[in-house]
Amino acid sequence: RPLIFRESFISDEISGLKICIESGLPYCVMMEEDAAVPVDFMKLLQEQVIDPLERRDMIREDGTGGISVLSLYSYYNLVHFSYPKLHSPHYSRNKYGEDAAKVNAARISQGLPPHKIQFNIRDKYYKYGTVAMMYTRESAIRLVEYLQKVGVDPIHNADEFMNADEYFPTEFGIDRKHVAPSLVNHIGYYSERMADVRSRGMFSQLNTDVRFMYDPGWDLMDWFE
Repeated sequence: RPLIFRESFISDEISGLKICIESGLPYCVMMEEDAAVPVDFMKLLQEQVIDPLERRDMIREDGTGGISVLSLYSYYNLVHFSYPKLHSPHYSRNKYGEDAAKVNAARISQGLPPHKIQFNIRDKYYKYGTVAMMYTRESAIRLVEYLQKVGVDPIHNADEFMNADEYFPTEFGIDRKHVAPSLVNHIGYYSERMADVRSRGMFSQLNTDVRFMYDPGWDLMDWFE
């Protein structure tokens, strides 16, 4: 029989993870097709994520270490599960301007200091999505084994098995983590759930992070020194 969506989702994740494993690299990143990365993404990934985790001995250059799954995308502006909803007039009037990332030209014009590049890695419970995920070689191997175990007549989609504390993070023994603000952003305007969008008259899956900075531009303060 043809695979149902849940089975296909799990199969796709397993296939991607096996490519990571077969590469022999200590770490790998898997991203969806509607993900956006910032200028100098690899430099930021190394300096803001990998290096701090290695210094804390949470991950190691041999591909071992203490992360189960690490999302490079922070689920911030959610449609159904948070206050900062992009379609909410209350949010757009009161908090959006404070949250949204501003390039240096805009910051200087508003009397603000230049954009400071700083990301935090923290435990975060959220059970949906695979926009941009980083794995160690060890966590990729164990996640393949876990998905193969739960992938027969699955009761959830792959992302729930991967993210939700009661599933793979418990199996691995370490909570899910994310990077905040998002190092990688979700730019999908529509999801595959178009029928839901039409029937409800709204963008049911318009999830993003307005704090994401693609490119802050020149530090214009250097021009005045």
